[in-house]
Amino acid sequence: MDWMTYTAAVVCAAAGCDHLDCHGGPFRVVFLVTDDVRASVYSSVTGAWAAPVSLDDSCECYARHKRDEIAKTMYHTPYVQPRRVAAIGDAVYFTLSRATFIAKYDWGKNRLSLIDPPLPNTEVYNIRIALMVMEDNSLGFAGVKDFRLHLWSRNVKGAAKWVRCMVIDLEKIMPMDKPLKGNGASVVGFAECLGVIFVSTEGGLFTINLKSGLVKKVDELGVYFSVLPYMSFYTPAKAHISSSVL
Repeated sequence: MDWMTYTAAVVCAAAGCDHLDCHGGPFRVVFLVTDDVRASVYSSVTGAWAAPVSLDDSCECYARHKRDEIAKTMYHTPYVQPRRVAAIGDAVYFTLSRATFIAKYDWGKNRLSLIDPPLPNTEVYNIRIALMVMEDNSLGFAGVKDFRLHLWSRNVKGAAKWVRCMVIDLEKIMPMDKPLKGNGASVVGFAECLGVIFVSTEGGLFTINLKSGLVKKVDELGVYFSVLPYMSFYTPAKAHISSSVL
């Protein structure tokens, strides 16, 4: 079957693992496609895929999203962004439809649902955003609006709601000869554990350390869809960061 877009995530399935240096243990592959919005998970233990599940109008958030989209454009086209996901507990989080919504797949329950973004549809961020795992194991969301980087956190248990953690004025901290214009800045990646966000601007690709405020240029101007940082833990006392740019 032809799919419009798809993405996947490989996650460690070992109980109690801190996921900092996983090697050779059991794993799961979470796969999400959008001709419709469907998800399934593969287990290396059973060697089989779970029965696929779909989003439908029984999910109130998804039904509302479809109604709003049809009212604006006369059609509804689900779209999953093939970008890095956030994995927390038994759930994996994906961005949908130009980062307007977030899909949550719970592989323990084989259940797919939709989460509203921090801001309503009338106040959207630039197309590229990043989902991440925060230090308190909550779901993080980073996006740029009006040349300001906004960082949000959402508890994954109990009465979940978005809380804005930080706002950074990019025009004040970016080392540029001219101010940002148009959609001149977008979040394109995040390095967990280090608290480093990758931001693509007219002046190139930069990292912003959320703890120290340090800004560093790491590449020249280009079209960056997604930066996929990876960590090396060979030396326990030091964390080394590299990145793969798509």
